[in-house]
Amino acid sequence: MRLSGINYRVGSEQWLQDIDVSLASGGINVLLGATLAGKTTLLRIIAGLEAADAGTVILEGEDATARNARDRRVGFVFQHYALFRHMSVFENVAFGLRVRPRGTRPDEAEIGRRVRQLLELVQLDFMANRRPSELSGGQRQRVALARALAVEPKVLLLDEPFGALDAKVRQELRRWLRRLHDDIHLTSVFVTHDQEEALILSDRIAVMEAGRLSQLGSPQEIYRRPANRFVADFIGESNLFRARVVAGGYAELESGLRIPLPDGAPGPGSDIGLLLRPERPKRAADGNALFDGRIVEIVYLGETVKYRIEDAGGVQLIVRWPYAGREPPLAHGDALRVGWDRDDLHWIPWT
Repeated sequence: MRLSGINYRVGSEQWLQDIDVSLASGGINVLLGATLAGKTTLLRIIAGLEAADAGTVILEGEDATARNARDRRVGFVFQHYALFRHMSVFENVAFGLRVRPRGTRPDEAEIGRRVRQLLELVQLDFMANRRPSELSGGQRQRVALARALAVEPKVLLLDEPFGALDAKVRQELRRWLRRLHDDIHLTSVFVTHDQEEALILSDRIAVMEAGRLSQLGSPQEIYRRPANRFVADFIGESNLFRARVVAGGYAELESGLRIPLPDGAPGPGSDIGLLLRPERPKRAADGNALFDGRIVEIVYLGETVKYRIEDAGGVQLIVRWPYAGREPPLAHGDALRVGWDRDDLHWIPWT
């Protein structure tokens, strides 16, 4: 799937600008961004529910830009299910097959076979005769997914499908969808604003900001090597410092703290951002510390504990370490020296 030069305006506002991206076939592609980033608008353009002002949509190597939604053969799963309340689970899943043009409509025996197969796939075959009102939220979303799959789409589009569910159900459905997708190898585009959800589900992530594409890459690339300040700040928790590159292979923070530069950093005089994820620092022996401060905040997170440390210059560093409950706990005000490998740092332009 490829989107090339996609632009979209509403009145005087530019909702999407110069979107150029190739998405992985047979994988889960996540469109990730904050509210009003343009994720759902882009999804609707892929589906043919909206028309871009400029640009092309290529699906499975074919130009689908001028095709209507029905002819694009995409499945669409909405956040709020959009199930027919007066129909049974079976009839909801069968609906897309029954409304096909007569020449492509399967016979009743084939419809029944396909619907039963799909309900088994989503583990709801025993609920075929129930109405949506008799199902839980997670079960309704699985029915919506089965209905989208019934028409044998080339591409499956999911618009924040788990957003209306509680946290535990969301976690279960994420794992279930990942396993299902690994079994059927369907090309999917999944919209979310939840960074954790994106990292868990995706094969590739497209990070969007204010109608533009900020970065496209694997979950590991997006997390470990963000392309700019927005991605670094938006994906996960981070220590992000503004620094000036100085001679000798160091970057100097505004507080005067000097940090050894990661490989590939620009020359002296450049302003850069230094990114260090909270799980990378380790407690350092005397004389080996890169950061020497006192604990000003402690947050217990179950298997990990988050510490916020502040040095004499007012610079703060967040560290997050496993906690087994056996070692003596650290306390507010304790002195703490931490270090990290130079490879744990990542630099980005400060623009």
